[in-house]
Amino acid sequence: MITVLLVHDNTDAIESTRAYLERMGEIRIDAVHSTKQALEMASRRRYDIIISYFRLPEVNGIEFLADMTGIELLKELKSTQAGIPFILYHRSDRDTLLVEDVNYASEAAAAGRGSRAPVAEMRDMIYQAVLRKKAERDQALRGDLLSSILSVTPLWLCQVRSGTIEWVNSTMAKELGRDAAALTGQGIQVLFKGRDDCDRAFRDLGHAFDTQGWGHAEATLTRKDGSPVPCRLRMRAMDPEDPARGHLLVCEDLSEYKRLIDAQKEGDLRYREFLQNAASLIIKIDPGGTITFFNKHAQAFFGYSEAELLGKRVVDTLIPPHARKSAQGFAAESSTPQENANLRINEMMLRGGDSVWVAWHTRAVRDPSGHLDEVVCVGHDITDHEHRERRRISTAMWRDTVITGTDIGEEVFDAVLHICMEISREGREGKQVGTAFIVGDSDAVLVKSKQLILNPFEGHPAADRMITNHDIKENIKELAQLDGAFVVRGDGRIEAAARYITIDTSKIKIPKGLGTRHSSIAGITLVTSAIGIVLSQSGGKISIFKEGKMVQEIA
Repeated sequence: MITVLLVHDNTDAIESTRAYLERMGEIRIDAVHSTKQALEMASRRRYDIIISYFRLPEVNGIEFLADMTGIELLKELKSTQAGIPFILYHRSDRDTLLVEDVNYASEAAAAGRGSRAPVAEMRDMIYQAVLRKKAERDQALRGDLLSSILSVTPLWLCQVRSGTIEWVNSTMAKELGRDAAALTGQGIQVLFKGRDDCDRAFRDLGHAFDTQGWGHAEATLTRKDGSPVPCRLRMRAMDPEDPARGHLLVCEDLSEYKRLIDAQKEGDLRYREFLQNAASLIIKIDPGGTITFFNKHAQAFFGYSEAELLGKRVVDTLIPPHARKSAQGFAAESSTPQENANLRINEMMLRGGDSVWVAWHTRAVRDPSGHLDEVVCVGHDITDHEHRERRRISTAMWRDTVITGTDIGEEVFDAVLHICMEISREGREGKQVGTAFIVGDSDAVLVKSKQLILNPFEGHPAADRMITNHDIKENIKELAQLDGAFVVRGDGRIEAAARYITIDTSKIKIPKGLGTRHSSIAGITLVTSAIGIVLSQSGGKISIFKEGKMVQEIA
């Protein structure tokens, strides 16, 4: 609905004009007889358009206010309601009515008798004036909204034409410590340290384009105080069809990013220095098992320089030949450690060929997408150098975490472990052998298991059944070829061999790749206080179970 204020001093003319316009629909008219009434009405209500007569010499009607005509009414309204559409009309002679839109300097002359033709022209001019004003108002609102958005955006925006700044948003001006109005009209080089820097940046912007037509460059702008601001610049023509209309320059402040990069570089240097000088064996390997870092302590321990090992696979250089089959997954398995395996023990080889045992703590390093990037291995020598057999493992570093809460003696645990390691290395009759030992809580274990064959240890003196007795090692190695497990008391007495576990193992969850022997041993440790030590026939790995979970693995 268009609201109209009609000002005329002739009642008949007012009524006939109002009646005709209102019959056309979507127009509502308030009519007054004087400029005084018009000003009062305009102060109380907002109208879409005001129509006033200018001069009607042959019509005698109500007088206007002293010395105020339709023109003066227009001036008065412009001072209070700027921009409201205003139409003046008057007769230029008896038969012609001249209708003028004074805001846009348009006019229409309607000839003919009666009011129909002139008022029709006036109606058309009303629609045009109101719609034009609405479009202007909408455009102004959109412009204000856009200006507000551009002012608060964190990006720095600048309009440049022919090397001159035509507009800059408040964000950019504020961050550079400058006044936006003062920048307008200045050459774009004022934002750079010097002319050469400016020319270099715009050369790059003119050559490196993306698919959307944006030019890209990195440059350093300067604040008013002269401090540098590293920025990423993007620029494109305001109108690709007419580049002469200027370009939009978008600047992204990289100061914080540069600080983070510098801090990361400094941190990397400190981290690398720490790794190099740490008193632990530290090796980095990629997902394929290739060595990418080898610290000084590891160099001294293994007898290799860093240059001799970088780019080579750890399995081909630091693992003894007889253990390489079981260590093929060194990198892959280290990247996904068992949830209960605190460390991973591997037999390693020094440059001279001697074997040593190293306990590795491993940590996978992944990229933002979750893919494995590298594996950091921190190791400690756990070789029992005091023992006459150099290849023996010293369990002192980690043994307590396994036997705590059980009735197992330290010497018993060590004896069982080293027998397993000997069987792993030697096999039997040229074949790999797999076997299992259940140690501790033997009474409960015997209740939950049964003999597959006659118990070979039944009836022998207790002294001849002690696993710590060096003289029965060969018998144990021979019996390890039988199916089933050995049952060993916590004090070391062997209760049985070839023992079959009879418990339900459906609830046991063990790492993939392990067989029924492992699941049954894990199951018996879940329902008793025993620990299980399993030697895999394929690969010779030794797995240690406690409370239904694998707590250690030795390769």
